[in-house]
Amino acid sequence: MASSAIFFSFFLGLSLHVSADKPSDICPVRVCHPHGPEIRFPFRVRDFHPERCGYPGFDLSCNIRGQAILQLPNLQYFVVDLINYEQQYVVLKEPTNCLAKRLQNLTLSRSPFLAEEYGSYTFASCIEDLSSEPGIERVDCVSDQRNNVLYSSTSNFYASWYFSVFKCRNWTVSVPVSSQYPTNITERVVLRWDLSDCGGCEKSGGRCGLKVSAGSDVRCFGKHGFLQHAKFWILSGVILPFVACMSCIACYLSSHSPLSSHRGRRGHPPNIEDGENNVVDISFPSSPSRETRSAPNGVAGIDLATIESYPKIQVDDDGQVPRPNDDTCAICLSEYQPKETLRTIPACGHYFHAQCIDQWLRRNASCPLCRDHKGSPDPMTASN
Repeated sequence: MASSAIFFSFFLGLSLHVSADKPSDICPVRVCHPHGPEIRFPFRVRDFHPERCGYPGFDLSCNIRGQAILQLPNLQYFVVDLINYEQQYVVLKEPTNCLAKRLQNLTLSRSPFLAEEYGSYTFASCIEDLSSEPGIERVDCVSDQRNNVLYSSTSNFYASWYFSVFKCRNWTVSVPVSSQYPTNITERVVLRWDLSDCGGCEKSGGRCGLKVSAGSDVRCFGKHGFLQHAKFWILSGVILPFVACMSCIACYLSSHSPLSSHRGRRGHPPNIEDGENNVVDISFPSSPSRETRSAPNGVAGIDLATIESYPKIQVDDDGQVPRPNDDTCAICLSEYQPKETLRTIPACGHYFHAQCIDQWLRRNASCPLCRDHKGSPDPMTASN
């Protein structure tokens, strides 16, 4: 009955655990275009994925051109060119291919995204086209025949000198830059996220998702929708039943062992071990004339006449024994009960159940507790 309860509880917990994380709980992958990036947690496609499929601020939409669009604060829209889920970064382009203009007003303060680092750039509006000079680039999308918008790294001394000499109107902007895309800032911008650290999960072939129907805790799902740590539960489905089965067998054997049986019947000692760890049968004979045997160490047991000369006492009706702290037989490990007969070894004063110590002394000429061979008042009377 106990084992059945164990199995039922385990498999019930396992079934609930697995059902809560079944494959259908993982949000489906979406793309806006066959050649576009996969859209999945922490991103979601608005009006397609439930809100629980992504984090706030990671909402995307698909335009009529099949482009994935990300909206950042201040109504800034960017085309998502690439999403790297392992390294957790996204590559963005400007829908009208005029990124340099958009970067001048870019703010990430209320966004879950951040820059790997910032680079300082100087933009200049000049009458002269200085783009042929080293380190100076022209922003074609905002330049015209009368006005050239240029930019250069702020650390470029020559660019600063040219902008000053040609009396250009210039201003400095901090722009997100990345070591992975150290190209013209008019082409793309790279942003990272660390809201949910799922890089390790992605590298191992899993996918991230929210744990339950509420809250923001994240866990790693396996390739087919099971949690990776569900492998533990699957292995447990084999190991735990085996352990439970072995425990039941051990309990059964323990409850049916001779020692356990004796402890349920006061005053009937089981087999015991002698001083050399040899099993000694102390089952009670029908006749006191049973032949004695020599102990393995060469010391013979004590003859019956000598054993019978040792004093006996009877436990009174209240269970009182000579020494209150010595209320358990050291041979059979049972507590002394009223009316039971005890025998004392004169030399050391230790007492035991009479039946226990009689059987012991017939095979061992020593006290079971102190192992003193001088426990016999006359060792020379021991039988061979």
